[in-house]
Amino acid sequence: MILKKITPKPELAKLIDNFWVFENDAGLPTEDSRIIVPNGKAKFIYTYLNGLSTIDGGIQTDHREHDIFFIGIWDKPVTLVSGSKITGTIGIELTPNGLHRFTQFSALEIVNKIYSFIDIYGAAGRQLQERLANTGKLEDKIDVFQNFLIRITNMVNRNNLLVDHSVQLIKNTSGLLTINQLVDKMGYSKRYLDMLFKEHLGISPKTYACLVRFQLFYTLWANTDAKNFYQENIYDVYYDQAHFIKEFKRYTGYSPRNYAQLKNEFGKLFYKK
Repeated sequence: MILKKITPKPELAKLIDNFWVFENDAGLPTEDSRIIVPNGKAKFIYTYLNGLSTIDGGIQTDHREHDIFFIGIWDKPVTLVSGSKITGTIGIELTPNGLHRFTQFSALEIVNKIYSFIDIYGAAGRQLQERLANTGKLEDKIDVFQNFLIRITNMVNRNNLLVDHSVQLIKNTSGLLTINQLVDKMGYSKRYLDMLFKEHLGISPKTYACLVRFQLFYTLWANTDAKNFYQENIYDVYYDQAHFIKEFKRYTGYSPRNYAQLKNEFGKLFYKK
């Protein structure tokens, strides 16, 4: 498995958190659990070699080669599968508050959902899909994709400084900022902040804070091979063990003890430092 990080163009740099190309000679590893945990970021995925399938709640949905996916923020885990042949995927993970720069849709409409670019952008999405399919070199595909996204942000021209600042406050405190503290700092009611977050991120400030906290722990875990890692580090980001276990199971589908026994090198790959 090869994961190559890409540097986004300057026009997109503040809106993209991670930009990568994944390639493997035989699809996704079948001996791996291939669990993707939620990270509070919307994604664009383009499968230029081989298709991908998602399994959510036991239901498998197939996505074809050359499809481009617009994926809202998720707050639950999903499992990926693919055919056993050469696989190539371009992935773009947006900053949490970057999603609304790319569409006029309410983010709440696409939370925990996967749409094609054709669903979101109509004829323009179809033209992009056709152009990417007919572009040979990977670096040229990446260039075409980015130029399309730049045009979209210029057309949408959507921004909300209140959301940007609120998201940054939660990130800066590793998700430990309480909602009452956020209300005090921002000077707006909980109801109004909930409405803004759901419109621009698709989730509430509380859910976003939970995801930030979980991701801090999960990133530490993904960079170690210790099976009992969760027993030693939870109090850096959680108040008590019961709270930690509840959130961990919500975002992985497993208890910490059972999850630690799974092989999930594919899932860890995206967190390696």
